[in-house]
Amino acid sequence: MRGHWLKGIGHARASLPEAWLADRAAILERTGFPRRPRIEPGDRMVYYAAGWRCVFAVVEAVDAPTDTVRHTSNPARWPWSIAVEPLLVIPLLQNAPPVEAIGVAARSMSQQSHIRLSEEQYERAVETIAAVAA
Repeated sequence: MRGHWLKGIGHARASLPEAWLADRAAILERTGFPRRPRIEPGDRMVYYAAGWRCVFAVVEAVDAPTDTVRHTSNPARWPWSIAVEPLLVIPLLQNAPPVEAIGVAARSMSQQSHIRLSEEQYERAVETIAAVAA
C-alpha cells in the first residue's frame, strides 16, 4: 500500500518566494529530512509551503531515503534526502490553496518535517491542487 505524506518546505522565517519555481525547482528532484524518514519508493508527498501555509505540489518518491547524496540546501540540517518525481505543481504560491482545504490544520506541521496523511486527505489534496494547476 502506498503511503501519503504532507512534507513541509521552508519555514516561517525562511519561506519560499512566491515564484518559487524559478529558483527552487530542485525540490522537484530531491527533498531533505532531518532524520531518516519512513517514506518508501512509490509513496506520495504533498508539499506544504510553511510560511505561506498552503499546499503547492504533489510528488512521488522514486528512491529510498539516503544520507550519502547531499543535494539539499543545508546538508547539516537535512542530512537525509529522497529523489522525487513531480506529479502536480502550482508555480505561484499566491494561487495555492491553504492547507486547511485538505483537512489538515496548519499547526499540525509545527516542528515537523513531514506528517502522514489519510487517504481522504491525500485525495482532497490532489483534487484541490489539480483544480488550480489545470
